[in-house]
Amino acid sequence: MPDTRPTDTHLKRTTVLVNDCSSSIAFYRDVLGMKEYYNQTMLVGGKIIPAGEPGAEVHLGIMEGNRSDIAKLGILEWTGPRLPENPGFADRSRLAIGDVVFVCETPDMDPLIERLSASSDCRMHCPPHDWAVPSPDGKGEIQMTTLSFFDPDGLFFEVNSKRNMPNIDAFGIKRTTLIVRDIQKSVDFYATIMGMKVWYDQEMPVGGEVLPAGEPGAQVRVVILQGNDSEVGMLGLMQYLDPPVGHPGPYAKTIGIGTAMFVASAEDVTVIAARMAASEAEYGHTIHCPPDHDEVPGADGKTIQLTTMSFFDPDGYFYELNTRKEVG
Repeated sequence: MPDTRPTDTHLKRTTVLVNDCSSSIAFYRDVLGMKEYYNQTMLVGGKIIPAGEPGAEVHLGIMEGNRSDIAKLGILEWTGPRLPENPGFADRSRLAIGDVVFVCETPDMDPLIERLSASSDCRMHCPPHDWAVPSPDGKGEIQMTTLSFFDPDGLFFEVNSKRNMPNIDAFGIKRTTLIVRDIQKSVDFYATIMGMKVWYDQEMPVGGEVLPAGEPGAQVRVVILQGNDSEVGMLGLMQYLDPPVGHPGPYAKTIGIGTAMFVASAEDVTVIAARMAASEAEYGHTIHCPPDHDEVPGADGKTIQLTTMSFFDPDGYFYELNTRKEVG
């Protein structure tokens, strides 16, 4: 029976730091087929996010896939002063521990292939490739056609269309997968500290066609964790077991162009912060900004109370975690 208990945390969106927000919005809209949900400039205080200067101006876009309430993609550019430029996809050929994979689904692969092939803003890594992975119960398989590419800022996307079961009705981000050092430690962190649920846990060989990481035929373990939705907004964890990929040194406690950050919501940020503070030595995460309280106007004019913290997970992936309360 599936675990139907509510979760403490769910991922609202993954935000990518980019060279040019307007160009990235156009790419995700016109090539991938996502919808523009938000497009504004604002000032950031420099407390929550470890990038840029305090009081810097940023340009934030938010794109929707097949759902309007979850699994969005944020696009964030520091416009004044700017962050150091990143050469983007032209400089990327391999993935390693600390990288992310955006795992997406499309109901119609052929038009997407045509748009990607015609775009100069990305680099195709794997043209359409038929393969299969074990089903969540390990008794069957999910047959897929998959392509993969690097986006304008060197971030990596895997796009699937299932051949033996229904697909979602429009392009959408199903999950973001993190390549990790020690998957069991990461699973324990996200389940015990963050309160997420394990939905999928399988070992399998990977051929090397889709993902530019590890050795062809390497054995990997993949764990997928659920938030409060059974279909999208999930978090994937992947470790190369045999042979392993290179082990990086300590992660840098900053983020920059070409990296991703996760924006998540929690029932009570202060409870999770207390669990984190008590377990930093065990899991190796780092709290960047402890819970901080603020009030902001909502889209409907009502006041929203926010309690927000930020942290680096055991592999250096960065999170902004908030609790929202509408007060009138």
